[in-house]
Amino acid sequence: MQRFMFIFSLMFIMLSTSVSAKDIDGQFAVYGIGSNSCAQYNQNRSTGKTINEYVTWMEAYLSAFNLIVSNTYDIAGGRNLDEFVEWMDDHCKNNPDQAFVNAVATLTTVLYDSRMNLSPEKDNAAKWNTIPQ
Repeated sequence: MQRFMFIFSLMFIMLSTSVSAKDIDGQFAVYGIGSNSCAQYNQNRSTGKTINEYVTWMEAYLSAFNLIVSNTYDIAGGRNLDEFVEWMDDHCKNNPDQAFVNAVATLTTVLYDSRMNLSPEKDNAAKWNTIPQ
């Protein structure tokens, strides 16, 4: 749990500076296993090594995305983690030179249109009902 909170905090700091939080050359700092390549992820998958660190890092990134990106309650849109791992397996096989952070960022662009932008636990209809009764 401490590792998750640490990674989440770092992702929050990294992502919250601005929408385009990159330097003048388009580069940015990446912490933890997110700086590994998809080839390294693939190697872990093919040798049967655990990918728990990758999954935890991805969960932290997606949580930070939910926090930082406006009009987003849950980027997952009702999908589960197994689906993301399957997507990541396919994506990284086809893009071995891509950094894991960029692969996860690509996942968010794929998921964005089907994200949940309102909490399902609340009655949000009243917020959007502008027609007087």
